[in-house]
Amino acid sequence: MALRRSGERRTGRAVSVAAMCSALIASGCAATTEPTPPDLGTTVKEAYEYAFPLYELSRHRWNALETPGSRTATTPNAFAHSRSLPGPDDTWANGRSEDVLYSTAWLDLARGPVHLDTPDTGDRFYVLTLIDFYSNTFFYAGERTTGTQAQKYFIVGPDWQGQAPADSTLVRASTNDVYVNLRIQTDGRADQAATNAVQDGFRFAPAQPASPPGPERIRPVAGDPKSYVDVVNQMLALDPPPAEEGGLVDRFREIGICGSGCSWDSLPAATKAAWTTEFPNLGSYFERLEKTGRAKGWIDYSPPGNLLGTTRQKDYDLRAFALATGGGMLGMSRDEANYWITFTDATSAPLRGTQNYVLHLPPGGIPSKAFWSITLYEVRDNGQFPTPNPIGRYVISSETRGLATNPDGSIDIAVQATEPAQQTANWLPSPSNGKNFILFARSYVPGPEVLAGKFTMPPVTPR
Repeated sequence: MALRRSGERRTGRAVSVAAMCSALIASGCAATTEPTPPDLGTTVKEAYEYAFPLYELSRHRWNALETPGSRTATTPNAFAHSRSLPGPDDTWANGRSEDVLYSTAWLDLARGPVHLDTPDTGDRFYVLTLIDFYSNTFFYAGERTTGTQAQKYFIVGPDWQGQAPADSTLVRASTNDVYVNLRIQTDGRADQAATNAVQDGFRFAPAQPASPPGPERIRPVAGDPKSYVDVVNQMLALDPPPAEEGGLVDRFREIGICGSGCSWDSLPAATKAAWTTEFPNLGSYFERLEKTGRAKGWIDYSPPGNLLGTTRQKDYDLRAFALATGGGMLGMSRDEANYWITFTDATSAPLRGTQNYVLHLPPGGIPSKAFWSITLYEVRDNGQFPTPNPIGRYVISSETRGLATNPDGSIDIAVQATEPAQQTANWLPSPSNGKNFILFARSYVPGPEVLAGKFTMPPVTPR
């Protein structure tokens, strides 16, 4: 997914200073305008960035497991499936893919191991990722890593002792709380029923009667530093960090981030004031992405050297940025997929529906061993979504039927509001109302040119 801009999703950003003050007064701490000591403010910022995955994943977990009727509602250790591709009126999530259907699940391995069965998907691409609560992807299943034949896995928590069943592969999670993301390729709306049947073949089951539930989770409250501190401390206790990061967390103790030994209510007034002052300025990840996008054209989410989608990422600011903007939690390692996004054309002007463009891809399109796609989203006040158009087309990919190529194998994609006179299969409709839009490129199982950093997305050229 690309940008998420609704108020409830912009974690860490207060709706207003007044709202922030109201929340603090309600929690027993008056707001302050006194300057924060530089060292204390720096530590608050570093702690916020480090702990951001614990808070953000807790927020998504709460929406799925504690919010009846939500679009991702499910129970622990059970999938919630997105059953259809999004259209212009489907605004529950920003920048959803138009070439895969998503399924999500939340594991609670503190209650015991779980079985995971995956079906034989034949020629249909899928990738299933297991992500710990520090947003580190520690396991992949699918075409690239395990193949598409039926598999059995036995998933256990970090401290579990025992033997996996003889017919299953043992997978040890790095935290007891695990987020599961599954993508299954679908060939348009006519293929949705078949894709849904494949989704139903992915199943979790407890390996034994589940232990009683753990402590009641703290509800994340957007824009509230007290909530942030308390949620993060609960999660540090439930899902301790890797041993090599223990010293870092010890340093955060002075500003109230350490696990069960820390809480908002136990903080000195000066430390609460530091959080109050700094909090509205933390988490400006969307603004950073848009500013970068306006300045640079295509943004490569996963250039060479990027460790997102692995267990080796130690750049905590980048980790938080990627998670907040959609490139981390739902993103994958660059071996599995690569994404690019652009807000502007070759002249650095914003992409608009009033202008005709051409995107000239090299022979074969974007280098990929599975498939590639280019998706268009119009920019609205509440996010980026498919734009209404007369042919209901929101994506062009290597799977698009009738896609025309030039004599040398290169591909010209016409990005415009009106139907072109020729090569209509290559037409990606832009907003007929002239709105701004963005383009999102995806390569699944990227080719060697992408992995080596030798491929650059070509500019979107006005014509």
